[in-house]
Amino acid sequence: MSADEPLWRVHGLGRGANEFNATARPAPAPGEPVLGGRFDSIDGSYAYWYAGRSEAGTFAESLARQLDYTKAGPRPLPYKVVANRAVTMVRAARDLSLVVAAHGAGAEQLGQDIWLTASDEDDYPLTREWATAVRRWAPGADGLIWRSRRDPAEEALVLWGEPAKAKGGCSFVAPDPGPIRTEPLASGPAWLRLKVWLEQWRLYVEPPP
Repeated sequence: MSADEPLWRVHGLGRGANEFNATARPAPAPGEPVLGGRFDSIDGSYAYWYAGRSEAGTFAESLARQLDYTKAGPRPLPYKVVANRAVTMVRAARDLSLVVAAHGAGAEQLGQDIWLTASDEDDYPLTREWATAVRRWAPGADGLIWRSRRDPAEEALVLWGEPAKAKGGCSFVAPDPGPIRTEPLASGPAWLRLKVWLEQWRLYVEPPP
């Protein structure tokens, strides 16, 4: 990925757009839910930062990856998925070296298929094991890139960082110099763009409680 390429990120309003997450995500106890993202660190040995190459792709990965798409008619998203969350566009501060996962020759190099990036949350403890292995196999890589589970025309990525430097932000990216800054998802222009995207996907956000 080339320097200065725009990247879109959905994140909590209390977290900086370029801030890594250093939360360790070990496999939960039987019967407990799996929390976090697909390629989070199991033991906290690395920090992680997710984004998409377009705003629409980021919406698909962040807000709609686990919805039941066999259900007829409009489908609700809980208000909590947008409350206290924001979307920000940043740009790659330098060229990024990314391992391609789950499509084309890159997937063949890993010995994997679409399962790695299209499996359900129950499989995340295993997909995180794969991320750990890829880091070991390709120590010079900055992260992984893959096609969105819900919208294969879009690509998502995760960048890796040092846990001790997580709060300081991801040095791989810089805020966009243009007029777009961090925007709350639940109001303003970002909310209007999100509504258009939701309608295309037969989705709507439930009213706040």
